[in-house]
Amino acid sequence: MEADGAIVVTARRREEALQDVPISITALNGAALARQGVQNIQDVTARVPSLSITTTSNIRSVVAFAIRGQRSQEPQLLTDPPVGTYFAEVVQPRPYGFGNALYDLQSVQVLKGVQGTLFGRNMTGGAVLVEPNRPTQDFTGELRGTLGNYDLRELYGMLNVPVTEGIAVRFAGKTRQRDGCAVDVSNGRRYDNQDFTTFRASVLLTPFQGFESNSIVDFYNADEVGGAAFATTLRTPSTAAAVPGFAAAFREQQARFAAKRFRFDPGPGGGGRFDAFNRQPFETNRNIGFTNKTTYELNDDLTVKNIFGYRHVQRRSLTDYDGTPVTVITADQYANIKSYSEELQLQGKALDNRLDFVLGGFYFLEKGLDGSRSSQFPGLSITAASPATLTATTLITQNGAVGRSTSYAAYAAGTLALTDTIKLSGGIRYNYDKRKATVGPRQPNRNLCVFDTDINTPGTQTVPIDQCSFTASKSWDAITWDATIQWEPSQATSIYASTRRGFRAGGFSTRASNYPTFTPFNPETVQEYEIGMKNNLDIGAAKLTTSTAVFYQDYKNVQKQRTFAGPPTVTIIDNTAKQENYGGEFEASLDFRNGLTVAAFYAYVGVNIKEGRLPGEYELRGTPHHQVGGSINYASDITGMGSLNLNANASYRSRNHLDEFDVEGDEPGYALLNLRASIDGIAGTPFGAALFMNNVTNKLYRIGVLGLNRELGFVSSVYGEPRMYGLELSAKF
Repeated sequence: MEADGAIVVTARRREEALQDVPISITALNGAALARQGVQNIQDVTARVPSLSITTTSNIRSVVAFAIRGQRSQEPQLLTDPPVGTYFAEVVQPRPYGFGNALYDLQSVQVLKGVQGTLFGRNMTGGAVLVEPNRPTQDFTGELRGTLGNYDLRELYGMLNVPVTEGIAVRFAGKTRQRDGCAVDVSNGRRYDNQDFTTFRASVLLTPFQGFESNSIVDFYNADEVGGAAFATTLRTPSTAAAVPGFAAAFREQQARFAAKRFRFDPGPGGGGRFDAFNRQPFETNRNIGFTNKTTYELNDDLTVKNIFGYRHVQRRSLTDYDGTPVTVITADQYANIKSYSEELQLQGKALDNRLDFVLGGFYFLEKGLDGSRSSQFPGLSITAASPATLTATTLITQNGAVGRSTSYAAYAAGTLALTDTIKLSGGIRYNYDKRKATVGPRQPNRNLCVFDTDINTPGTQTVPIDQCSFTASKSWDAITWDATIQWEPSQATSIYASTRRGFRAGGFSTRASNYPTFTPFNPETVQEYEIGMKNNLDIGAAKLTTSTAVFYQDYKNVQKQRTFAGPPTVTIIDNTAKQENYGGEFEASLDFRNGLTVAAFYAYVGVNIKEGRLPGEYELRGTPHHQVGGSINYASDITGMGSLNLNANASYRSRNHLDEFDVEGDEPGYALLNLRASIDGIAGTPFGAALFMNNVTNKLYRIGVLGLNRELGFVSSVYGEPRMYGLELSAKF
């Protein structure tokens, strides 16, 4: 944040004041994140218009970002999300652990709309930028402990040390444990717990004027019981209902769930959220990364900037998808993926400082293993329509892929001041992507390869299991660009109109079971048009800041995830012709300059599938049509007591189709309320305290579903956290 209170953003790969940038952006600086008690990426959704975060199926930690109606699919190795996530300006291709990285931050920025020129080929929906605090030349530190319901225990620490005049280091990290908020009625075990540790260490080198190099090592490790999936509907007759004992178990679970679903008291005799697993879920995540950002000022007008990133993610989880004591489908998912990125930029000014420009080159490599091992339909006779036919035997299917993705890009962008009030911005980017995949779906307990080589006569293939390996590769290239005209009639107002071209690379479905599903899906393209206005107005003693944007997006070859019943049950991605998204966002903040600040936002998004809509398909999935939010913050220095801060945050989301087909996956509109009160520098000491309560009304709401009602006859759901409250104690020096 600048001295005048303006929020600094990096939406155009250089530091600028938020209100000066002709892009729809919501930015929260570190102070705002602390005041509002933002702990994870889910907390951000109540504060940002047009942003939705759900689960990709029914695994809580695997989140899906949606901006302006563009939603991420399940993060398979050989697919890319439409919403990019960045940490310290380095792209994070997989979301594992990303949601818990929100500590010791400089800012969180949410860029809405196509970002295909400066941020890469896959940002057709937008980008989420997380920027950590850098080391400084001040010796500072903080220690904070948190206790709460569900036996919440969290410890956070930060230490900044200036080693010499040109070297500074910063350490930050936290560990968090919390009991599960769901109870297995069959054995009393709790699920949906939290148990993770994360830290990072930064080293800033400034050996001489004009040179700066900041290196960050970060680590995340989670070993948790796993999420709870609730079977929330059952259709009879159906494949699942035919599983011996499933219908009776489902009805018993539903009766218990209906009797206690609204009780969340974790104490003796309390209700909690109830489930009944036949398999005990678990989830482990291990994530380690390294980033380096080096800048060197060649002269007053030119700066060279290099950004390098490395990340290694390892993940394994066991999920009971049906949530009953009878086995219908369970899945053991695993991933071991490494990624490397390298970006070189030349930033500069020309034409008597009327032109700001950046030239860049980009390289990205991702490789590894991504797969699952699922148990399906024990005791159910599988029909001859499938390559597997068995009776009264658990069907074990192993799907997965060894993959490699390589990307190259070159780009140029700039802003030219045509007059004192009119600016023209534009950019162009060339993108090249290549993917290689090897799949080998099999049933190991039957020693059978289930890659169907003869699609005309299913089940007749005879590929030996030792030859169950099929490889394919494909490359694509595309040019993306943007153009913006900006008019600033006064220092308080900025009006802009822009158009942007974006594309999302093609890929392969890692769970393909025959040649048609192993055929690569194609890139999707989008042309976006946006008109916006930003204002900074003085109203008496108060300051009003507003941002308004309306948009229209024209998509072709839209990539969508489909789940098909088996056996084996597979999830693939295909292209579904043409679609248009449209809507707008409005944000306003009124600072009374006496410690009181009031903020509000509204967002709307609509979708029209012009061609290729499947029967019964919802046009908008994973994000509501309407979002409304607001907050009130009051800060005051009380003599003899300390610095008081009171914060209330409320948000409303309209009906959300969590699955694109199943009406049982619809989540009705709901509102959430969060409260926080803190005091720092108590009686002139370095100590502070805070009380918080999230989901004050204890609202029951879903954040994800596995919608298999059409295919198998049931829908399972993941619910948001119940009421959470606690006490924080801190010390700063």
